[in-house]
Amino acid sequence: MRSWRTTAANTASLVAVAALVAATLLVAALTVGPRLLPYRTYAITGGSMEPTLPLGSEAVLRPVRAEHLRVGDIITFERPDGGGGLVTHRIVRVEHDGAHRFFVTQGDANAVPDDWRVNAAGQGWRYAFSLPYAGFAVEVLRLPLARLALLALVAAVLATTLLRRVWSAPEPL
Repeated sequence: MRSWRTTAANTASLVAVAALVAATLLVAALTVGPRLLPYRTYAITGGSMEPTLPLGSEAVLRPVRAEHLRVGDIITFERPDGGGGLVTHRIVRVEHDGAHRFFVTQGDANAVPDDWRVNAAGQGWRYAFSLPYAGFAVEVLRLPLARLALLALVAAVLATTLLRRVWSAPEPL
């Protein structure tokens, strides 16, 4: 008969392995998935879209043709002012300049629209959903040392679980 300590230890090992597997799958979905599937992820590094997208959220973006975007959609785009980097803001107005169409964007936390106009042609990225705080973890995992530490942790937990099972196996008769 097993003691309650053995049962608790086995349960704790299974929970730890399940948590690591779930975390590994989530990390793979956020980092590897965008390279293979039609979505992108992007860490929110500013507060201009709070409370909709809090700082540190990981936004999941879907490709969309510009003609399918409407006022109220949240889009991610290259800064049109040449400042470099990506911006995630809401479309607040659509303007026309002859044959061209432009989006006027604004962060939810900003009092006024952005100074620039986003060219509304071709394909871009529309916000689908976000994972609060996951952006912090994904940004850390972009560092090679952090990825190595995560792999070492997963290997250590799996090895410990396997060795516990081997060492606690009953002796054959």
